[in-house]
Formats: sequence, C-alpha cells, structure tokens
Amino acid sequence: MMKRAIFNIILFISVFTFPWWATVIMLFIGIFTFRNFYEFIFVGAIIYSLYYIPKDNLISSPIFFTSSIVILYWILQFIRNNIFLYKT
Repeated sequence: MMKRAIFNIILFISVFTFPWWATVIMLFIGIFTFRNFYEFIFVGAIIYSLYYIPKDNLISSPIFFTSSIVILYWILQFIRNNIFLYKT
C-alpha cells in the first residue's frame, strides 16, 4: 500500500514537471504494477486539460477524450488479466 502511495505522489509531481510522454510511460507502468489503478483515468484527464488545444472537430472534444481513456483503461485491464504472469 505504501508503494502505491509513493508512486501516486511521484506520478502527480511528474504531471507538472516531466514531459507528457514520461508521465504516460509511468501510467502504463502503474497499470501493469498495481491492481485497479484508477489513477490512470484521473491523470489522463489532468494531462488532457494541461495540453489541450481547442479545435472545431469532434476528436478534440473532452467527451471523446474521456470516453477513449476509459475504453483504453478497460482494454489494458483485460490484457493485464489475460497475461499468464498475472493469473493467480
């Protein structure tokens, strides 16, 4: 539990100090390391709000991004649960 708290603190600090791609790498490490890593969705929303460039198309809308990050989370959880090394 303490490892996850320390990882979350480092992840939150990395959102504001590291480049976006370094934070995304940390998110993928977190999702394959911790069970039910819901921080993936919240940090993804923070990254989107920081780097959002307004445009007039559907793909750049916040609803599209939020739904795509939730779908990506479900897909990664499915992949994680079906990997042989994670099965108990």
